[in-house]
Amino acid sequence: MTKLNRVLICCVCVLLVNCSSGPPPRQYLLEPVLDPVNESRPPNISAVALAEVVVPAYASDQRLASRNEQYEILYDEDIKWADSPDEALTRVLANRLRYYLEANVIVEPWPRGYEPEARIEVQLDKLLREATGGAELSGQIRIISGDGKEMIDVRTFQFVRYANSRNPNAYYAAVAAGVNDISRMATDALREHFPLQ
Repeated sequence: MTKLNRVLICCVCVLLVNCSSGPPPRQYLLEPVLDPVNESRPPNISAVALAEVVVPAYASDQRLASRNEQYEILYDEDIKWADSPDEALTRVLANRLRYYLEANVIVEPWPRGYEPEARIEVQLDKLLREATGGAELSGQIRIISGDGKEMIDVRTFQFVRYANSRNPNAYYAAVAAGVNDISRMATDALREHFPLQ
């Protein structure tokens, strides 16, 4: 190999490395929506277990997912969840449930001696950025008795939280609003099963 060939190979390698490296992706933390007032009375329940939120396989990727007109999933390489999406959604859901239920909400596995009166499971079938920059969510909420022997309620949801911006902050705010809606639905289901305080 001649000296010129070695120099050319080194230049090509340097160019490839420089082209592939760019600014690191921006990471976004999912924060709960803060409602100023909880207008509804909480159900008479003091201990709830929350299973980790289940997301579709494509949404378990930390890159922000959307889809095109051909239903193809597209990932944004520059925008990522700071936590894994299932952990972030579970954390925010637990926060909102504590607020609406005014009860202890512990994410499973719960400690020995903790006896929940109900268990909440949320499974998302869809978690996508939609065209306006907001979020599209659908899935199911299952409310199970604390001992796991009785199905208390099953509720399905499908909604879009629109945004007026393609800024990633708008997407994460829309997801947080959707999680808030899910927590309200779970609280309503528990209120129907457990008498009011």
